Amino acid sequence: MKIVSAAQAASAVPNGATVAVSGSCAVSVLADHVLAALEKSFLEKAEPCGLTVFHPQGMGDKDTWGMSRFAHKGMCKRVIGGHWGMSPKMGRLAVEEAVEAYNMPQGVMSQMLRSMAAHGPGVITKIGLDTFIDPRQEGGKMNASAKEDLIELVEIGGEEWLRFKPVPIDVAIIRGTSADEDGYISFEEEVHYDEAVSMAAAAKNNGGIVICQVKYLVKNGCMELSKVRVPGYLVDYVVVDPEQKQSHDYFYRPAYCGASVEPVTLKWPSNALDERKFIARRQAMELRPGMLVNIGVGVSNGVPVILAEEGCWDQITLSLEQGQSGGIPVMGLDAGVMLNPRVIVEQPVQHDMYHGGILDATCLSAAETDFYGNVNVSKLGKSVTGCGGFIDISQETKRIVFGGTLCAKSKVKIEGGKVTVLEQGTIRKFVNKVQQVTFSGRRAVAAGKKVVFITERCVFELRKGGLTLVEIAPGIDLEKDILAQMDYKPLISPDLKEMPAELFSDGPMGLKEIWARADA
Repeated sequence: MKIVSAAQAASAVPNGATVAVSGSCAVSVLADHVLAALEKSFLEKAEPCGLTVFHPQGMGDKDTWGMSRFAHKGMCKRVIGGHWGMSPKMGRLAVEEAVEAYNMPQGVMSQMLRSMAAHGPGVITKIGLDTFIDPRQEGGKMNASAKEDLIELVEIGGEEWLRFKPVPIDVAIIRGTSADEDGYISFEEEVHYDEAVSMAAAAKNNGGIVICQVKYLVKNGCMELSKVRVPGYLVDYVVVDPEQKQSHDYFYRPAYCGASVEPVTLKWPSNALDERKFIARRQAMELRPGMLVNIGVGVSNGVPVILAEEGCWDQITLSLEQGQSGGIPVMGLDAGVMLNPRVIVEQPVQHDMYHGGILDATCLSAAETDFYGNVNVSKLGKSVTGCGGFIDISQETKRIVFGGTLCAKSKVKIEGGKVTVLEQGTIRKFVNKVQQVTFSGRRAVAAGKKVVFITERCVFELRKGGLTLVEIAPGIDLEKDILAQMDYKPLISPDLKEMPAELFSDGPMGLKEIWARADA
């Protein structure tokens, strides 16, 4: 192991290398000091160039950090990403056909690294079947430049599976908190562990190199053994960045990594009852005490705040795909972080459990939905967002609760126990055909899952016959405010009900009592 500067580490990355990068959302567990040096080297010397970048998670602040460091024409030949949305600059290169753009499920990508470390055949899984990941649809290709088939359909024991082919890694760029004199890496201040050890092993066993960024250098024997996640024999170069931030919003917050426990005092950002809070409240009603629940981004990210306001967040175990469970997921650019986690496991292990159906429910967002319950969140117009952990989470979960406004850019007023539409919205979200299938409604119906779509105007359930309207908000006109704003006419339940009156409460709505009545 050598201690080097970020510039020296960048010089060790050869042209044409396949580079795996660990990190999540804005800056968490992201070696951005090293990535900035790579960017500087390319802008000044035009190298390293022609890279293939493999990153399981979305990384960046939607501006300059993370994958945006690679977003320069000629720097990358190919990008294989779990989520693209945190770097609009890289997304634009994909749209311009300046890179070969691929998207794969975040959890599968983390498991691919583990398989590659063992020289395995890749990952063979059902995750992604009947979605745009399936080679019978798009095979995870996000633009015309992506021509190579990285995913194939195989049959084993008379059943269909997807094989995600290995992507041999030349350079792994990971991050921890501390490195000792022999290069052992501990994660005591990190919000999760990502797939760092699998990524390092995948590179090392391929004859490649491992670069690790840390905040501290310590002597041997000074690190808590339980926090050491990467052995020194996997690490070639250590780069020290004393300014390394734990997350986008905090240099260091002990409750983000389990070093302390904070009181849970979450409150909705405003006192007004807006559509986001209204939808998150109705999503929370679909949960039950004792459930293990994953929380997604977007509107659904407000569900933990509702649970906290209702004083019952601890009756449900909340979980994040990055590896944390038992605490409260955080909103904003710190998404992917959990306050007061009770356990943190490595990301491939978390997805072993998710793929096996351990989750009781998940609250997710939906951008486009068709009559058959197919959902698109991965590609809208020319915007390349990617699926992230959406497919990993949703495919095998027992209850899927989607949330989002009926139309994009709409405006409503919620007061006096009713919803009034002020502006209908300019973009329809319930469409005849989704641009990409990120969630297969047909597959969910065949598996007998409960799938609910919650908007600020109404609630739909996915049934065998198709999308079915089951609740309508007081004040909403069925024809004008719902049916006229959809590309298709949904089925309408013969016992169509009004959305619960408790949703309009100025204070806590009594979620514990609502759950009790639902189970009675």
